Amino acid sequence: MALIKTDHIFLKENFTSQDEVMHFLADQAVSLGLSNDENKVYAKLLEREAEGTTGMMDGFAIPHAKDTTITAADIIIVSLVNPVDWQSLDGSPTDFIIALFIPDSEAGTTHLKLLSSVARLLMHQDVTKGLKAAAIPEEIANLLNSKLAEN
Repeated sequence: MALIKTDHIFLKENFTSQDEVMHFLADQAVSLGLSNDENKVYAKLLEREAEGTTGMMDGFAIPHAKDTTITAADIIIVSLVNPVDWQSLDGSPTDFIIALFIPDSEAGTTHLKLLSSVARLLMHQDVTKGLKAAAIPEEIANLLNSKLAEN
């Protein structure tokens, strides 16, 4: 089964702040059936961000939420028309978000495997360039699913 689903990929979204992105992610987590509590997911995303930025390098961020209201481990991907401030490790604004949603029961296992796999992929320039160049969700899903299958 493919981990990255095309209906979980939202390209060229127009948000002006990290907070707007977090609200969108929480809303989509409920819309896509990953959780039944948008407010709880939003709070968990912010709680994790308060522990330390999930903004990585080169415009990428990997926010994540772990909670009992999340029913299955899943990923939502968002690209932005204009980058937003995310207090990234390299100080650059973020325009590509790969959000992880993990049930509490899988917090130590699935969460860490998924997070490390995604973070490792973002260290490869062919992956980051391919993600940013993608024009349709299928291109992103195909690229990430093939790379995740290699791990």
